[in-house]
Amino acid sequence: MCATRPSRSRSFPIAAEKQAVPKARRLVLAVVRGWDLQLTGETLEELALLCSEIIANAVCHTTGASTLTVLWTGSRLRVEVTDTTPGLPTPRNCTLNAESGRGLMLIAAIATDWGTTPTPTGKAVWFEMTPTATEEENGQHQGHQAVAGNPPAPSRPHPVGVRQATTETYAAGQPR
Repeated sequence: MCATRPSRSRSFPIAAEKQAVPKARRLVLAVVRGWDLQLTGETLEELALLCSEIIANAVCHTTGASTLTVLWTGSRLRVEVTDTTPGLPTPRNCTLNAESGRGLMLIAAIATDWGTTPTPTGKAVWFEMTPTATEEENGQHQGHQAVAGNPPAPSRPHPVGVRQATTETYAAGQPR
């Protein structure tokens, strides 16, 4: 089980350019996979999303380079970005289809915990995830079976209010 693995940490510089976001996200995922934490596919997808958001915030809203740190505490995975801008970020009130401004909202909705910490040279913005055990660790299948004509139920509600669609089938000539 991943909760018994010893703590580990890796840090990387992040250039102050938009092209740094996907590169840094891939580095985080490579490090986590290299630690062999046995995370589910869903957890890795959420980790990738949250990394993109926290790294993009640092690149877009600060000046100069930042540092990305990935830490496994033995029970939680922490991703932290430190920069040299002292202003602490605050979540915006924006709509779900806004093109920007949703990063902290997504982090708050998906992460186990998140926050900001002033540092002597700027600030650190971080989030933590508590990995869920893989199906093999649980010894059972975690998914839901679809009932004929109905999509499978989501394992948990989507964090930003995405509705589950239903599928209906109509025979030719039936009213809709």
